[in-house]
Order: sequence, then structure tokens, then C-alpha cells
Amino acid sequence: MAAEEGGYLKLMAENAEGFGPMPSVTSQQESCILQLEFTKPERGGLGFSLVGGVNGSSLQIKDICCGGMAEQDGRLRVGDILLEVNGVIVSGLSHIKVVDILRRAEGTVQLTVYRDAFPITSCTSSSSYTEDPQEHNTKGVSSLLEVQEDHLSFQTSGCPGVKMESEQDSGNCTPTFQGCCPALSVTDMLQSRTDSQKQNLENSGKIMEKNYTDSWSSDDDDDDDDDDDDTSQHSSTETTHTGPPIVSEEELTRLALISPPMNGQYSGSRLKSLIQNLQNQLDQHDLVKEFMALGHLTPSDSCLVGKAPENREKNRYREILPYDKTRVPVGEKQDYINASYIRMKVGPDEFFYISSQGPLPNTQDCFWQMVWENKSDIIAMMTREVERGRIKCHKYWPEKLDVPIETSHYQLILKNYQKLDYFHIKVIKMIEKETGATHFVKHLKFTTWPDHSTPGSSKQLVHFIRYMRAVHLSGPITVHCSAGIGRAGVLICIDVILGLIERDHTINVSEIVREMRLQRHGMIQTKEQYVFCYKVWLDVLQSISLLHGNQWQSETPL
Repeated sequence: MAAEEGGYLKLMAENAEGFGPMPSVTSQQESCILQLEFTKPERGGLGFSLVGGVNGSSLQIKDICCGGMAEQDGRLRVGDILLEVNGVIVSGLSHIKVVDILRRAEGTVQLTVYRDAFPITSCTSSSSYTEDPQEHNTKGVSSLLEVQEDHLSFQTSGCPGVKMESEQDSGNCTPTFQGCCPALSVTDMLQSRTDSQKQNLENSGKIMEKNYTDSWSSDDDDDDDDDDDDTSQHSSTETTHTGPPIVSEEELTRLALISPPMNGQYSGSRLKSLIQNLQNQLDQHDLVKEFMALGHLTPSDSCLVGKAPENREKNRYREILPYDKTRVPVGEKQDYINASYIRMKVGPDEFFYISSQGPLPNTQDCFWQMVWENKSDIIAMMTREVERGRIKCHKYWPEKLDVPIETSHYQLILKNYQKLDYFHIKVIKMIEKETGATHFVKHLKFTTWPDHSTPGSSKQLVHFIRYMRAVHLSGPITVHCSAGIGRAGVLICIDVILGLIERDHTINVSEIVREMRLQRHGMIQTKEQYVFCYKVWLDVLQSISLLHGNQWQSETPL
């Protein structure tokens, strides 16, 4: 499979150089990531215009100029989302910065784009498409049809086939499906990066100082106006695995059963009273005020290490940094990684975590060194690699059985894996190159968290967390989403809630979040995430009531 993918990348490059014929496409292919190469003329541009790049919005191809470079090549399409330029991640950067990168590029220009397989409208004389009404303005729209350093507004450059934004459709448009080139899924394409492409990403700071930092929005801070998640691509009717099965659904169901002490606060009439109280809080929307009150917490320190110039490119989001006092130092020189130690009291016990941002290409080695040095045996991943056309996390793990990937200090070998309907399990063997010492890690990837939303049901997440807790043996549990504060915060909060129920201790969600935020700023980003923690708490208590209800029917109310 890897050879086939590599061959396809080579074919794409050859077609780009010679404007070779387009492979046939169908309307049934799935969304994918494509890598396209163009030879930029000495005078002139690439022949397309962009829209977006305002307040972290994605950058889309708005128009393709008839007779221009992009139209002659034929592969770039209106609606494609621009992810990278010559290996530099531009998704999330400001519009002006991306235009500047494209204008400064010379010779061969490689574009990485995300293409959605939904139908769009194409015209016989134009490549325009209908935008969201909110975007009908000239801000954030620029043309690359001609290279003019001092002019960024949309223009036609004398091309009759490109309409100004205020023009109406000419009526000669016919609906068509714009499928993908020979199908590589988003995940497949990310997995098939060549070494040179990875090197380009790692060295991209030399091309543009602010490539990872400026104007990025964080993990879950966009408007929740669209719940079109792609969780359906993960669903399946059966569990798949190689080698011995790691866990069955029956075992996961048993693990999810929580049995607090029979005469404790989570039993009988006290449990019923607590369920009613939680339901009232959710119905009356009191929890939003509770969450907003947490916003006034004073930061623990100034995050000076994360702000240092030499560490800027190691931060996925400019404004999300670890506190100096809780950051995770790596190596003898106490190197920087955007990750924080989080310790939570759960009754007489302490739950120990590392909450990290999703690794970048240039922090992958440091991430695995952190896992090794802390002897962490669980990595809980709460994001997909790409969501809504944005790269959320670099693929840092091995994908093929017994085919190692290399980091500076370690060899990583996939020894077993299993794909469940809602999460993936990978057993990874780490081998230290210098000593030959080994360490095993379970990589758990939760796959059904809707982008910019919360799960519709708590059941799958509870199963995931209970399995994570059951198989954890050593070191802190390493948790990450994209920024390391949103979904990662929800996972830690729910893990603590479940632990407190099991130990028959009182729960105060506001205090749990406050304690997390004192150790990593901004843990649990949105009010929806905060309310979701309460919903999970309520669902678990209702399950306990149903499970033990018959045993409590004869209990006398206190």
C-alpha cells in the first residue's frame, strides 16, 4: 500500500510538470488531501484567488482564472482548502500572510489542499462558486492572478471568465460533482508523506518565522454553528484487529459498570436526590454562569519559557502555553515542549497526567522523548489529524505492523492494533537506540468526537476512559487533543468524576476545573464542554440507579 501511495505522489508530480491528462474521477469518492505542484512563471502568478483567512477561518480557492497556470493544469478546483505551501502549514494563518508566502515562492510551488467530496457548482465560463452570505465582502479575498505587491483586493485581471463578487450568476452554470483524484483518504494522505516532505515541514521555520503561531485559533474556540462532523467514516459494524484481540465489547461494557458502596452517597434516596438536582441545574442553564465565573482565575505565572523566541515554533497555538512551574522538561537540558503536568486528588489517591498539544512535525521527537522519560504507558488522543480542512495534529505513530519508524533516540514499532467502532488501540514498542532498552505504550485514539461540538452520547466516551484507566500501569497518562486544553480537559475532568464516584467522594465540577486550570491555563475551553461534563455525570448516576434500583427499593428514606 505504501508503495502504491508513493507511486501516486510521483504521478501527481509528473502530471504537474507536464500538465498531463487528469485521471478519471467519480462522484462517489471520499474527501481527501491532495498535493499539487506548479512551475511558477517568472512574471505572473499561479492563476487563482483565495477567500478566507479572517479570524482563523480556512483559506479556500475562490476563483480560477481562465487561461492561467492553475486552469491549464486542471487539478486545482474551486472550493479546495489550502493547507500547506512548500511544506509550510498555512491553514489558520492570516490571509495577507498566506498571499505573501505564495507571492514570494519561486520556481516549483507545491500546494497541499483538502478537497471535500460534496457537489459544487461549476460554470462554462467561470470557476466562481457561491459563498456564505457572511463572506460577501472584499476583506479576506485576494487574487493571485497577477502578482502585484501592493494590491490585495479581488480583481479580474482582465479575465472575462472571472466574475466580481457583486455580479449575479450568468445562468449558464450546470450542477456537477467535483470528485477527488484517485482516492486517497485524508488519513492515507497524511500517512504517505515522504521524508523530504517531512523535512520541509520541520524546516519550515526557516522559510517563515511565524508559521505555527500567528492567527491560529485553538482547538475548540470557533463558533459552534455547524455540526457536520465526519464521524460516520469511523463507524463500522464489526471490530477489527490483527493478532490476538486486545479487548472485546463485552469487556468494555463490564469495565464501564461503576459500583459505589451500597450505603454511600451514590445509593438509594441520596442518589435519587442528586440525580434530580443535576437535572434541574441542566434544565435551568445555571451551569453557564458557573463556567463564566471560572474565567476570572489569575494565571499561575507568565509562561516565559513558552514565549521565548527559540520556542515559538514549538507552539501550535500562539496563545496556549504551559506554565513554567508545571511544564514538562525534556532531556538533560530541560528542553521545551508544550505540555503540562497535571495532578488531581481523587479521594486518597492522585491521578497523574501530562496534558499536551498535538505534536507538530518539529516536536514529534521531543514528544516521544517525553513519553519515554516519564515512563508514560498510555497516550489518549482526542482529535483527528485533520478537521474542517485544518491540520490538528501531526501523525506521529507507526501505522504498519512491525515496520518501525525512527526518531532521534527511539525506534517505534507497532506490535498489535484493534479498531473499535469509536476508538482505536495501538500497542507500540519503544526501543532506545543507545541502550536497547524497551518500553510499551498503548496509543488510544478516540474517533467519534464531533468537530467543534461535544459527543451526542456519553456512553462511548465513558467506555474509552474506563478502559484507559483499567490498562494504565505506570507513569502519567499522556492526554492530547490539538491545543491540549479543550477535549483533553474534558477527558481529565470526567476521569476524575468517575474516580470520585467509585470512591464515594463528593464531586464539585467547578473545583475540578479550577484545579486543572491552576496547572494548565484554559483547561476546558467552552461552556458546551463544561455542561457536557455534568451530562456525563448525570448519565453515569442514572445508570447506577438502574443497575442497583431493585436493591434499594426497600430502603427507608433518610
